[in-house]
Amino acid sequence: MDIAMKRPILIGGLGLSASLWLLDVVHHIPMDGSLVLSAIALGAAGVWWFRQQTQTLGIPTIPQQTDVQRDAIDTALERADQLIDLMLTEDSQAAAQAEVFRTEHEVLLDSLERSHLTLGITGNKATGKTTLLNALQASEFPSITFTEQCDDADLVMMTIAGDMTASELNQVETLIADGYQVLVVLNKQDQYTPMDKAVVVDRIKERLAMRNVDIVAIAANPNPIKVRRHSASGEVTESLEQPAADLAALTKKLDTFAAEPANLVMATTLRQTQALQRRITQQLNEYRRQKAMPVIEQMQWIAAGTAFANPIATVDLLATAAINGQLVLDLGAIYGQKFSMEQAKAAAGTIAELTVKLGLVELASQALGTVLKSHVTTYIAGGALQGISAAYLTRLAGLTLIDYFEEQSLLEPAELNFDGLGGRLQTLFQQARQGLALKDFVTQALPHLPRVSAAAN
Repeated sequence: MDIAMKRPILIGGLGLSASLWLLDVVHHIPMDGSLVLSAIALGAAGVWWFRQQTQTLGIPTIPQQTDVQRDAIDTALERADQLIDLMLTEDSQAAAQAEVFRTEHEVLLDSLERSHLTLGITGNKATGKTTLLNALQASEFPSITFTEQCDDADLVMMTIAGDMTASELNQVETLIADGYQVLVVLNKQDQYTPMDKAVVVDRIKERLAMRNVDIVAIAANPNPIKVRRHSASGEVTESLEQPAADLAALTKKLDTFAAEPANLVMATTLRQTQALQRRITQQLNEYRRQKAMPVIEQMQWIAAGTAFANPIATVDLLATAAINGQLVLDLGAIYGQKFSMEQAKAAAGTIAELTVKLGLVELASQALGTVLKSHVTTYIAGGALQGISAAYLTRLAGLTLIDYFEEQSLLEPAELNFDGLGGRLQTLFQQARQGLALKDFVTQALPHLPRVSAAAN
């Protein structure tokens, strides 16, 4: 009675599946296989659906956020503090790590008052980044430190030596996506004629405009120029002279940053606070995964026993849906996601639909059947394949939910949407097929099928 109260979907669903099986045995209801035929039809659409998903993938353009509000930082710091409290509540052994996180939290709060900036320089080879770094380090910016280490930089200056390549543009987008403030520096401008320089700069500006990134043009180490001198006697001499570095556009920009450092400081603090949140959440999710895996294992063996005992595919589907619904409730509770019974049933329906659409039922049966053929006694037992397949698909659903809940926990609180589960199911299944996971799983599953185990002995 206590189990039924704690797991209503599981008990109710398995009871319904057992009742349908008994009714079918005594011919009280027709089982014309229409549900199975529908599953096959949906499976045929799986390849098309997956291709559609992959074709729509792309890297979205993310504009640089140059005006971070203090409210956003306060909210992020408060969220980090809440996560530390949550970690201590769920894992009593995490006190030492929590203290480390709290110290980092206090440092981030204090950093909002600083006025000194750290500017990082990056770029591909032969773009002059080292020369630029040396020139800037020799300049007079007492409130700015220049470095090639960009991890903690308030601004990343990305040097390029010509029109931006696709890889350079991707680097900019990656930096922006990671929360960095970026300034593109076109070096070696002296190698262009004034007209060509204007064309190149305009082209780069056009590419960067939608990303809200500025560009400045400089010459950190201009090419030597030929100088001709005429003496009083009329003699003409020629020599090569090294012009001074032309950093005027960049130093003007740096003066602005030094005079008003608050925007860069707040952007850095927000980025670092969000990184702290992710590390706390990852630590928390490691503990949650340790709690979640036994739940999945319990459910997968329930699925194995149910499918092994009930030879009807329609009944298997009902039982699997009940088990998946209970998985959603149990795993959601571990990961702090509260669901109503109706929401859990809807999520289980989504998982079942995706499993069929992707053709995973048939693929799992084929792959596991191949492995089972090496177990002659086991293979001839009619329900073995159904039982192990049900257990494996249940495990796959559970691991997919863990993956989904862990990703959700890294995001800002929002309404859960299970539409993205298909890609995870596909990825996890392909990973299992490529390794020894299926063979190992069959070995683990056999003892949980009583009649098979007895026959093997």
